Amino acid sequence: MRGQKSRSGPGVMRGFEGGQMPLYRRIPKLRGIAGGMHAGLPKYVPVNLKDIAEAGFREGEEVSLESLKEKGLINPSGRERRLPLKILGDGELDVKLNFKARAFSTSAREKLESVGCSITVLPGRKKWLKPAVLKNLARADEYFAKKRAAAAEASEAEPAASS
Repeated sequence: MRGQKSRSGPGVMRGFEGGQMPLYRRIPKLRGIAGGMHAGLPKYVPVNLKDIAEAGFREGEEVSLESLKEKGLINPSGRERRLPLKILGDGELDVKLNFKARAFSTSAREKLESVGCSITVLPGRKKWLKPAVLKNLARADEYFAKKRAAAAEASEAEPAASS
């Protein structure tokens, strides 16, 4: 007979509870991973130098994601299967090894260089950019290259003019 639902038009909005605070506004916001932020998720599969030393690698062997899986040092599953390797500097290493990883901590890099290991930083996945953004980046690179060349010419001309 009478009332809001009997009138013509769209009626009440979804989630309307007759003036009471609706459920979707009573529930707390989800923060962190559950709220869609990926800050808490790991970005690498970390391996310490002490674990590599204990694994028994011989002189000149290659340390990579595949070789660490073969030795049983790491067993990535789920999302971790696609994550790259990062070498951390906890521990000491005595043998020269060939390291191939996406990232190295500063302490690990210093320790590996002091031992004489060869370090290869693997390239990361390139972030997709719109063609318009790529075009602007190329123009910016070109502009700054011209500026650097002009500055280099000016610095070469100064010593000749002063003598």
